[in-house]
Parts: sequence; structure tokens; C-alpha cells
Amino acid sequence: MSLTDRFSACFSFSLWLERILLHPRKVISGISVITLFFAWHLFHLSFATSVYDMVIENIPETVQYNEFKKLFGSDEIIRIVVKGVNVFEAGTFEKVTRISEEVSRIKGIRRIISLPEIKKNIDISGKLSLEEFADRIRPVELFQRNLISDDFKSTSLTLILSDHADHKAIIQQVKCIIETESHGLITYQIGIPVVSEALSNLTRKDILLLMPVSILMFLIILSLLYRNINCVLLPMICVIIALIWTFGLMALYGIPLSMLTVMVPIFLLAIGVTYYLHICSEYLAFSQTCRDPVQVARLTFSSIAFPTFLAALTTIIGFGSLWINQIPAIREFSFFSCFGILSILVVLFTLYPAALVMLPLPLKMAPGFVAHFFDGLVKKIITLNLNWQHITLPLIIGLSVFCLAGVFRIQVETNPMSYLKADMPVSQHFHDIYKDLSGSFPLNVIMEGNGADYFETPAHVNQILQAQRILEKLPGVDKAMSYADYLMLVNYAMNQFDPKFYAIPEEAFEIRMLINNYKMLLGQDMLTSFMNPEFSKANILLLTHIASSNEFLDARKNILSIMREQFPSSIWQVTGLGMSIASSSQLLTRGQIQSLMLTLAIIFCIMLIFFMSFKVGGISILSNMFPIVINFGAMGWIGIELSMVTSLIAGIAIGMAVDDIIHYLVRYNQKFKAHMDKKLALENTLQHIGNQMIFSSVAVCAGFFILVFSSFKATAIFGIMMVIIMFSGLFADIVILPSLMLHVELVTIWDLLRLMPSQIGMSAEIAHELNQPLNAIKMGSEYLKIMLQQGGRLEAQQIFEVAHEIDTQADRASEIINRLRVFGEKPAFTRESVDINRPIQDTVAILKHQLFLDNINILLDLSPGLPPISAHYHRLSQVFYNLIVNAKEAIEKRQEIDNSKDHTIRIKNYEAAGHVVVTVSDTGIGISDCFRDRVFEPFFTTKETGKGLGMSIVKEIIRDYGGRIVIDCNSAAETTFVLSFPIP
Repeated sequence: MSLTDRFSACFSFSLWLERILLHPRKVISGISVITLFFAWHLFHLSFATSVYDMVIENIPETVQYNEFKKLFGSDEIIRIVVKGVNVFEAGTFEKVTRISEEVSRIKGIRRIISLPEIKKNIDISGKLSLEEFADRIRPVELFQRNLISDDFKSTSLTLILSDHADHKAIIQQVKCIIETESHGLITYQIGIPVVSEALSNLTRKDILLLMPVSILMFLIILSLLYRNINCVLLPMICVIIALIWTFGLMALYGIPLSMLTVMVPIFLLAIGVTYYLHICSEYLAFSQTCRDPVQVARLTFSSIAFPTFLAALTTIIGFGSLWINQIPAIREFSFFSCFGILSILVVLFTLYPAALVMLPLPLKMAPGFVAHFFDGLVKKIITLNLNWQHITLPLIIGLSVFCLAGVFRIQVETNPMSYLKADMPVSQHFHDIYKDLSGSFPLNVIMEGNGADYFETPAHVNQILQAQRILEKLPGVDKAMSYADYLMLVNYAMNQFDPKFYAIPEEAFEIRMLINNYKMLLGQDMLTSFMNPEFSKANILLLTHIASSNEFLDARKNILSIMREQFPSSIWQVTGLGMSIASSSQLLTRGQIQSLMLTLAIIFCIMLIFFMSFKVGGISILSNMFPIVINFGAMGWIGIELSMVTSLIAGIAIGMAVDDIIHYLVRYNQKFKAHMDKKLALENTLQHIGNQMIFSSVAVCAGFFILVFSSFKATAIFGIMMVIIMFSGLFADIVILPSLMLHVELVTIWDLLRLMPSQIGMSAEIAHELNQPLNAIKMGSEYLKIMLQQGGRLEAQQIFEVAHEIDTQADRASEIINRLRVFGEKPAFTRESVDINRPIQDTVAILKHQLFLDNINILLDLSPGLPPISAHYHRLSQVFYNLIVNAKEAIEKRQEIDNSKDHTIRIKNYEAAGHVVVTVSDTGIGISDCFRDRVFEPFFTTKETGKGLGMSIVKEIIRDYGGRIVIDCNSAAETTFVLSFPIP
């Protein structure tokens, strides 16, 4: 097997396709079984979007936060807000009390802090009136804007959750309780767990709404374009099967649908429809000229297989590059997107051709209005590319520079609340609570003293209070609470609620006594929430309405700067879930730059390897980068932040935009080889696939536009940005790419591989030629050896004859080797004075013995004394070698068809009109009319892959020396190649 044969066997799926076309029912059955397997697991698919999805586990901020929770316990809280005319009105307080009692029974709630619980602790006898209770808590700063608003119209119940609590169950039970017990009051619950649950519910709503709408949208688009069931329902069925496989795998491994993975079906629908649009166009084109379903399917998939596979590969690279991101939700999105694309590819090359074989071919129909409209649009684009480059390219450069400036204005921002639309209840509650009370997003400031028992002295406890007062003045901070607050509260309670005792005692022993009372009154867990066992680290809890990652980072910077200046002897840390999310968000930029660079590098390498050109690789990168620059430039100028969602755009855009680039370059390569004219190749390519590129981009944009109706604000913005990036990508593919390709040569690695075995084919001929004298030498030597072994008598004449034959055959082999050196030397491109007869005679001398054995006569009619031409002996020898071998094979084909005995190759030369003319004629099978005009196309051949030098190269060699070659088929009995070279 030749090198090309092995290479083709590795990368061609023709054998696989044949098996599918021969056994379509088995293929459909197999795909059905796989689909049922995955569909069975869909019942276990869950939905769980969480703010915790935005956290990178191994960064220092997250490690620090986990260490904080081990020391002080979980800081996860849910706050229930109750609003009325007066919280201390008997009916209102009774309802708050019932809510507090009912909620305290919920499994997973470690402690509830509320006014009814406080009243129960300080009024054991139950004799205090509500007015008296209000008077007693009025001086307590700990409760102000925490448990009670300044106007007494609002109160909050703070639920401290246990580790690993079932948030969903708790939120649902709380919802039922407040709906039952809060008639006449305004009530709601808010907190990070509530926001997470809202995101999860919106994810479920999105998948149930967006996916059916997207499927319907794509069905409408396909119906408008093709009006045929084979190209409308069947592609959608195939894509839906790939979706079932993807979701089934998620369910199988227990991966829930999140805010990011909920977009996977939209991407897969868009990508799948894009692939099927290219295939359907080819299918309909072949069905117009061939009415055999099997042959149409074979031609369609043979034509489209490679560019589709390469497009899928680059798309997977684009999505796969997101895997290097450290955020789990993005990694899950990356993995399942790649698996979905592979599923589409498998179904595309198995189920779809199998189904097409079993369905009737579409009827021939005239193009509709849509096709006519886009045909006219493509013609205008061709004119733009060919005639207006001097205007379009400078405008494109200017637009790119403008957008590139906008890229530097982008702000990195992850804000869980920004994912929610402003009119959603959760968003409204988040902003409502801190108007009268304090925010629901906690932040923890750790103050570490010098050694154990540091915070058992009054001076150091007062430092905590001083720090609190400073911290409460920072932007976004509504309330600061600490161990010092609870010490003052215990001191206040133990001294009959005398306001002057709402303070820190002056003696250390009094602090130690208060600590013991603290444990008895409030519980050990309330102490460990704010102080470590060694009393060396204090936790100051800040209740904030900060949700922005940038605001969290700014808050940490301000806190550390101020605290280190005011309290230089202490060690300070700022931690919390918000800090982990904020720091993870900052890594998005670095991660996405790495993903983008990795994707571009890999795609550049693929283009470089396939198209054997740095320029083509560079052009493909420029075409890919244009939509990305436009998108991020628009984000910068408009003010859209780079968030966890919008950060995905670059990798996705490259993965999808490169599809049309590959389809264009592959088709352009084919058209260029057919005409050797770049402008004509551009025109023919856009005429052939321009509509497909526009259709696919419009379809993808329609799919992404569906995301505008998402419940998530960030997802809706993402949908709009993807529409922008797909349209700018289409512009790059049909304007920028074709315009730039006019300035480079395009040859693929497949073309080069087809040429490599031509030398192998020549070597096979030479080996056969050399075998003949070597076999004669071996036979002579074997004869002598046998005669000597048998003791036979050798006459002197016999020895002479055998020796003479060996000598003759050795000379013959040496002559062949000397003549063949020309084919082993590096081709020379310098010119020299050459007698045309010499390369003809030497080449014939190499092949004449083989021609004799094949019963082929070679007749030479060479004119002596012809003027020399300006060429090169080696390259002319290659030309005549190729022409003679072609003639030999043409005669052999005729021998297989009839018994004609006229097997002749004639070579003649003469001088005419200032040229040396050489004719090479043969009585072979001839050249059919359909191939005659294509003989000199680059890489065109009717032989097996890799056989022969290629007539296009023969033509190029002759043209290099100012000559020309034409075919003369006037004689029915002969095919003649006429070569002419100018006489210097």
C-alpha cells in the first residue's frame, strides 16, 4: 500500500460510509438503542444553578474562606423580613413569633436570631409588655438596623444554617410558613442561598421555554430555505438525538443543569443546523442530476465529509479551550458542549445518510424567493470583493482599530444580582432590605491579636468596637457585629437593662465573667461564631449590600489599608463567599486570554498544516479575530462587563466562525485548481457556498436571539452579543477572507501528498527495469554454480558465453542507473543549452525494455541537427518520462478492452516557425471529451491517487521555458501531445 493509500485509509471514511449505505436499518436501530439508553436517564436530570458555581476552589481566597468556616462555622444565612405598621403591635408581634417558632423547627437551621427569641431569653417569666420590651432593646446598637428598623416598622429574622443544609428544602418550608402566618404583612426571605435557589428555578424555566422555541425557530428557517422533509424534519431529529445524548450523559453522571449549561442546547441546535445546512445544500444539488438515493447520499457525504469534520474539530477546540478555566461551571459547559458536538458529528455521519437512503429523493423544484434574494446579495458581495478592496479594506482596518480601543475599556465584573432582571422579586428584595435594615450578603473581617487570651482584656475588646465603627462607614456596609457587641448585650442584661451597662467593663476579670455568662445565655455556638477558642482571633461580621466583584475587591483593599494603619499591632484578613467570587472573577480575564491564545494557536497550526502556508494561517486568524475585536470593542464602548457568562463569547465565537472559513477555503482550493485564476475561484466559491454561509449565520443568529428572552439578564445580553459576533463573523468570512485570499497561493497538504507517490511510482517502473538485467546475471551465476556442484564438465565456449552475458547485463544495469540519476537529483531551475534529442533518447533507453516486454512498439523520428533550446536536461527528461508512461498505460487499458494489435508510441520532432516541436502519440484508449479540458488542471488525474507526475506540472515545466503543450485528438486512432519550445 502506498503512502497516500495508507494516509487516505486513516482519514477517509468511504468504507464506513459504504457500510452505512448498505445496511441503513442496522444503523438506525443502533442509533435508536443508544438514544433510548440516554433518554432513560433524562428522568434524573436536575437543575442547580448556584452562586457557588462562580468560585474557583484552589485560589488563596477560597482556601482562606474554607479555613474561616472551619474555625468560626458557616456564615450562610437567610434573612426573613417582616413589615407592618408597628412591629411591636400585639397582632404583628404575635405573627412574627409564630413565624419564628415554626422556622426554628426546620431541619438544617442551626440557630434563629429574632425579636421573639430575644424576648424569650430576657423575659423568662413572660411579664414584660411589648412596650417595655421595646424600651429595653432600644439602646442596644446590636439590634439597630439588624433585627429592627429605626421606625419599628420592619424586623428581620436571621436564620443561621448548618453545614451541608438542604437549602432548597429550607427555602420552600420558609416560603410556606411566611405565606401562612403573615396575613396583612409584607414578608419575604433573602440571602445568598435564596439567590442561588432563584437562579436554579430560572434555569429550569429557561430550558423549558427556550429549547422548544429554538427548535420551532430552526424548523421555520429550514422550511423557508428548503421546503423538503429530508432537509427540514430529518436534520432537526438528528440534532435532537444529539441533545438527548448530551443531557442523558449529564444525568448519568449527576451533573445538574446550571445557568451556563442551560445554554448548551441552544449552541448545539445552532451548530447542528449549521452543519446540516451545508449538507442539505449539497444533497439537493446532487439530487437534481442523479435520481439514485444511494448514489446521491454517497456523493453528498463524500463531498462534504472532510470540511465538516475539520469544522467540527476546530469548533471542539474553541469550546475545549474553556476547559483550562478553573471555574467548575465553565469547565462543565466546555465538556458537555464538546460532547454534544461529537454527538452531532456521529449522528450526522451515521443516522442521516442511512435515513436519506430510505427516503425518496426530493422533487426538482425552482428556487424560491429566499434563494433568489440571497443569490443577488452574493453577486453584490462578489463585486465588492473584486472591485472595491481599495475602499473596504481601509474601512475594515479603521473599524478594527476603533473597536480595539474599546477592548481596553472593558471592566471585569461578576455580580450574581446582575444576572437577575430588575423586576424580579429576588432582585427587588435584595435592594429593599438594606433601605430600612441591613444587607443580606455577609463579609467577614478577621482581627488577630498577639497570642492567646488577647481578647480577654478590655482594651483589646474596645479595639474591636473601634474597628466596627470604622467599618460601618465604608461604602456598601450596613451593619458590623462582633464578639464585643454580645459582651455588651450580656453585660446590659446581667445589670437589669441599665443603659449605662451597655458597655465593655473596665477590668479583665469582668470580661472573663461576662464570657461565662455569654456561654450560658447565648450558647457556645454564638461565641465560636465570633471568637476562636484561644481568644486570639475575632470575627467582625459585616452585613452588606455589596454584590459586585469589583466592589468586594475595593472593600477589601480599603479595609486592609485602614485597619493596618489604625491597628498596626494586629493581623487582618478579609474573607467570605463574596471575596471568593470576586477573586475568581478576576481570574476570568487571565483564563479567557489563555483560552483565546490557545485556541488561536491550535487553529493557526491546523491551517498551517493543512494549507501549507503561514499566510493562509495568518489570514484565517485575522478573519477569526475580527468578530472578536468587534464584540469586545462594542462591550467596552457600551459598558458591558466581562462576566462569567460573557467571558465565554471568545472561545465560542472562534469555534463557530472557523466553520465557514474552512468550508470557504476547501471550496476555494477546489475552484482554484480547476481554473488557476484567483478571481474566478473567488467568484465561483461564493456563488457555490455563499448562500450556505449566509443561511447558516442567519440561522445561528436566530437561535442565539432566543436567549434574549432568558430569565437571566446576563444570558439575554450574551444572546445579543452572539448575534453581533455572528454577523461580524459572516462579514469576515464573505468579505475579509476572500479579499485577502486573492493575495496568497493556496495549496493543501492533500495536494502535496498526491504528488509524493509519483516518485514512488517512477521508482517502481525503474525497479522493474533493473530487475531484468539483474535476473539475467543471477541466472548465469546460478548456472555456473550448479554445474560445478554436480561435477559437470564446462566447455570453454560455455563459460565464455555465460561470462559475456553477465558482462552485457551488468553494462545494461549500469547504463540504466546512470541515466536515472536525473530523476534522483534535485530539480534544477537554471537554464542551459539543451539538444532536445538527448533527453528523449535517454528516457526511451530507460523504458524500451519494459515496453518490449509489454508488446508496445516505440518509434522515434528525431530530426538531427535541430537548434538547441534554452531549458534544463533533467526537467525535460521528467516531462518525456511522464508522457511515455502515460502513453504506455493508455495502450494497456485499450488492450483490456479489445484485441487491437497496433500498440505503438511515436515520438517525432522538427523545427517550425522559430520553434522546436515534439509530438508524442499513442494508439491507446484515448481521452474522453469530458476529461480533455481538465487534463492540465492542477492535481487532476484519472489514475489511482499518487500515480504519475501530473500533467499540470508537465505543463508548468514547459511553460517555465517559454513553451506550450496542447492535445491533438483529430485522429480517431491516436492521441497526440504537441510540445513546442522557442528557439533562442
